[in-house]
Amino acid sequence: MIKYRYTIENQMVEVLDINEIPQGLEYETIEYEEIVSQTYLIQEALKIDLEYTGLISDLLKKHIEKLSLDSIPIPQDVIDERDRLREECNQKIIELGINDFSYRSSVIRL
Repeated sequence: MIKYRYTIENQMVEVLDINEIPQGLEYETIEYEEIVSQTYLIQEALKIDLEYTGLISDLLKKHIEKLSLDSIPIPQDVIDERDRLREECNQKIIELGINDFSYRSSVIRL
């Protein structure tokens, strides 16, 4: 990401948009990387996990009841959809940059 720094009335100002610099002032360009904390990433991963846990629970709820009460097996397309949702969840978490899923062991609902 790029920031721009200029000085006006003995005050240093940093902006993200070059158009915010008053015309005619000299400025310097600063490149920097945004550092995202691991804690923040884990919190985001937990949100994703909880969202998908809810989706999978909703998907399986009536089928598990039928299995328990009437011994009706869970249809293969439902199992396939569950697997797809699990994979989609894991992929979203990997896209955050998290490849270690050990944080899940600290959450009872997962």
